[in-house]
Amino acid sequence: MYLARIEVENFRLFGSREEGRHCEVLLDPGLNLVVGENDSGKTCLIDAIRLLTGTATAEYFTVTEDDFHVQGGTRASHLKILGEFRGLNTAEAGALLEYLSIGEVDGTPDVFLRMWLAARLNERAGVSARRPRVDTEFRAGSDDEGKRVESHVRRLLHATYMKPLRDAIAELAAKKGSRLAQILQAYPQIEGQERSDWQPDDPNSRPATLVGIMRRAEHDLRENAILGNAERDLNEKYLVPFSLGQDPLQGRISVRAQELREVLERLELSLADAVSNTTRGLGIHNVLFMATELLALTRGDEPELPLVLIEEPEAHLHPQRQLRVVEYLRDAAKREPTSPATYLQVVMTTHSPNLASKIGLKSLILMHEGQTYPMGPAYTKLEESDYQFLERFLDVTKSNLFFARGVVIVEGDAEAILLPTLAEQISRPFSQFGVSIVNVGHVGLFRYSRIFQRRRGGGIGVRVACVTDRDIPPTEAKGYLRGKSKAADQWTPAEIVKRVNKRKRNDGSPVRTFVSDCWTLEYDLALSGLATYVEAAIALAIDAKKNDCIPGAAERCARLRECTRARKKREGDGESAAQIAAEIYRPLYEKKASKTVTAQCLADLLAQEPPFNLRGRLPPYLVQAIDFVTGAADAGTPHRTAPKMEANGSA
Repeated sequence: MYLARIEVENFRLFGSREEGRHCEVLLDPGLNLVVGENDSGKTCLIDAIRLLTGTATAEYFTVTEDDFHVQGGTRASHLKILGEFRGLNTAEAGALLEYLSIGEVDGTPDVFLRMWLAARLNERAGVSARRPRVDTEFRAGSDDEGKRVESHVRRLLHATYMKPLRDAIAELAAKKGSRLAQILQAYPQIEGQERSDWQPDDPNSRPATLVGIMRRAEHDLRENAILGNAERDLNEKYLVPFSLGQDPLQGRISVRAQELREVLERLELSLADAVSNTTRGLGIHNVLFMATELLALTRGDEPELPLVLIEEPEAHLHPQRQLRVVEYLRDAAKREPTSPATYLQVVMTTHSPNLASKIGLKSLILMHEGQTYPMGPAYTKLEESDYQFLERFLDVTKSNLFFARGVVIVEGDAEAILLPTLAEQISRPFSQFGVSIVNVGHVGLFRYSRIFQRRRGGGIGVRVACVTDRDIPPTEAKGYLRGKSKAADQWTPAEIVKRVNKRKRNDGSPVRTFVSDCWTLEYDLALSGLATYVEAAIALAIDAKKNDCIPGAAERCARLRECTRARKKREGDGESAAQIAAEIYRPLYEKKASKTVTAQCLADLLAQEPPFNLRGRLPPYLVQAIDFVTGAADAGTPHRTAPKMEANGSA
C-alpha cells in the first residue's frame, strides 16, 4: 500500500479549491523528492501528510487555529486533507474493508482507500472554555459523507517521520520525552519489554526484559551500603527532627523507572572515536539520528511501514555523506518487495542541489508559491531523449535552477561570468532577485528550459531567460572568416528572420529566448558601446595566456587607457563602429585569447571602472533578458533601438 494522491485545501500556505490555490500531488510508490525555494510549501505538504496518517512514534501533532489558511485578512473556517492509498494487498484490503472505494482503471476493477481529515474552527469555543477551538475528524469512503475512521484503523497507516535536524546530539540525549525513547517505543521488537520478569524471591533470577532489568538494578542499588547509609542518615538525622506529631517523614532512594517509557528516557545514543573516545561532530551525529529513526521502519530486513517522510536530510552533512544517505533511500525505494506489504515509499524535501542532481528528474516534484509541479513525462514538455540527456548532464551546479525565482540559461562560460556582473552594474543583481544562472556548455538550451513548461495548464511561475547568439558574422569580418561561414551580406532578410525564429521556436510561458542583435556576445558588446572595455579585456586575456597569470588591477587600468586612445584614433581615421568591433573580436575568433578569461577580465574592468550609463551601452537583448528574469515592469520594452543589421552587414 502507498499514498498515491494527496489533496490539501485551506491549510497554511494552501488556499481554497474554488480559487485554484489548493495543493494536489500525485506521488510515485517509490522515491519522491520535493524541491523548491524557502516558503514554497514543502513543509506544508509534509505536515499535511503527517496530520492525515499519524506517525509511528506517535508524537503529539494536531491541527491548530494557526493552520487555517488566511486570504485577504480573512481566516478560512475549515480545512481538508485528503489522501488516496493504492496498491493494497489482500491483508490490507481485509483490514480496511469497510472503508474502501472501488473504481476502474483501464477496464480493471481498482480497490483503494480514500481517507480525509476535515477540521473546522469552532465558533462557540469562545463561549465555553471546555469546547475545543478546532473540531477535527477522520473519515473514509467513496462519497463526500464517508464513514468515521477509528484510531486503531489509522494506526495501520502511520508513517515514519524524520524531522529536519538542528542538534542531533540533544535529540539523542537522555531526558524526559526524548526522541530516542519515542523511536524505541515504536521499534517492533520492543513488544513485551514493558513487563517485569524479575523474581525478587529468587536470588538467581536473571531478568531479560528492560523493566525487569531496571527492577533488579533498583534492588541491587538498595543493597549498596553507601546508599543505605545515606538514606538512614537522611531519615534519622534530619527528617525525624523535621517531622510533626505522630507522622514521621521518611525518604527513600530508588531508581525512578517503573515503566518502560521511564526506562527508555534514561537511555542515550552517541558516537565516540574507537581510539580516543572523542565525541564526534554534529554532521556524523545527524547520520546516527537518521539511522535511529529508521528503527521504527524495519522489522529484520523487511520494511514494516510503507511511508517515510523526511525533511532536509542534508543538514550539516558533507556532500559525499549526503549522497550516501540518498543512495540508500533511492535503492530502498526501488527494491523489489518480497511481498506486497513491504513496499517502501519515500517523500523527502531538500534544499540541496547535490541531492536534486542525484535523483532522477522523473522523481522530482518542484514546489513554487504553494503549487506543485511533478517533473514526470506526463507533466512537462520534456521528451524522452531530454530525460536521458538530463540524467547525464543535470549536475550539482545546474540543479540550482530548482531553487530559484528566475533562471538564466546560457551557452557558455563567458555569459555565465559576465551576466551576473552586468546585472549588478545596472541595479538588477541576480542574488537580490533569487536568480540562478545555468551554463549548459552548448546550444541545447531548451533541454533545460522545457523543465519549466507544462503539457497542461500554465507554466511554472519561474521566469526563464535563454540567452543565445545569433551567429551571423558582419560583413566587416569577411576578411578573416573561415570555411563556409556566411557573412551578413550573404543572408537575405527572410533568412535572418528564420534564424532568429528558430532560436525562439520553443518559447512559451514562462520561457523566453533573447537572441543577440548581430553575432556573438563579445562582438555585440563591442558594437553596442563597450568597444574599449572589450578590447582591453581581450588584450589582458592574451597577456594571461602568455604569462599564465591573470593581470592585476594596475595592468587592467593601463590596458583600458591604452585601448581608449586606440579607439579614438580609429574613429578619427573614419572607421565605423562595425569595423572597430569586428577587428576587436578577431583575436577571439582566431582563438588567440580565451573567451572565458576575456569574460573574467571584462567583468573585473566593469566592476573596477564602471562606464557611465552602462544600461544604455549594453546590447538591448541583454538588458531585456536581465529585466525579464528579475521581474522588472518594463522587461518587454527595449531600452533603445537595437542596431539594425541590413543585408550588407552594416549596423
